Amino acid sequence: MSTQGFLEETNSIEDNISAIQQNISRIQELQTHILGSTSSMQEDVLNKERSILMDNTKSLLFQIKDRIKKIENENSRLPKTDSTIDLRKRRHIHLHDKFNRVLDEYRGIEDTYMKLQKDRIIRQYKIVNPAATQDEIDDYVSNSSNQPVFQHTLRTGEARTALAEVQKRHGDIKQIESTISELAALFTEMQLQVESQDPVIQDIEKSTEEITTKLEQANKDIEEARKSSQGSRKKKWILFGVIFVVILIIVVIIIAQLPKQTNVNVTTTSPANTFVTVTRNNTPSGT
Repeated sequence: MSTQGFLEETNSIEDNISAIQQNISRIQELQTHILGSTSSMQEDVLNKERSILMDNTKSLLFQIKDRIKKIENENSRLPKTDSTIDLRKRRHIHLHDKFNRVLDEYRGIEDTYMKLQKDRIIRQYKIVNPAATQDEIDDYVSNSSNQPVFQHTLRTGEARTALAEVQKRHGDIKQIESTISELAALFTEMQLQVESQDPVIQDIEKSTEEITTKLEQANKDIEEARKSSQGSRKKKWILFGVIFVVILIIVVIIIAQLPKQTNVNVTTTSPANTFVTVTRNNTPSGT
């Protein structure tokens, strides 16, 4: 698969995982309405929508599981020198982890719903058998075929309604248990994939750490070079300034030592008599 095809496939998988998350949110919303419903007709409508959505979600879950597995297999066949190997493995790990989180979330929602449905069965059971012990309640909740408690009270409308409700709840619970089992199996399968990929994940993490370390060192080297460059430029300017000042001083001294427009004649006769005659050059004015 080309890099472009790989990216398109992984983006499509991620979009489908997001669609599964939306389905799960809707399933949870429907289950909340079902638990609070007081109308059998309304509850039937909600249950029908929920069942359709759960079937669709189940299909998507198995499709995504197979597509993620396919990516893993393709990655395992790539040579280590492939320039895209790290990208492909990181994308696989990302999708794998995201899918696992969705599975775990869905399983938690269904587990909570099953417990709430069992609570409804217990309430219905206690309507016709207020004196029931906890063992009797637990036994009845776990086995819907145990209905002796209703046999002597089925003549009353309340008992018949309670029996119908309990049977419906048991059907829901069986469906929920089946869903939870499937989700658990999927989760276990995905975990086995993780274990087989552990060395690969460790290699990627090690490579990532090495790259990060090298980048940090490179940034430090660049910063030191920049500071060194700035220091060198500063020293050059200082040197130029000193040279300029020295040259300026030399020029001033030379100018100060230039001979004035005065001729000095020195006549020496003897060590005891030295005469200095100063002759000024006067320019005649008018001649």
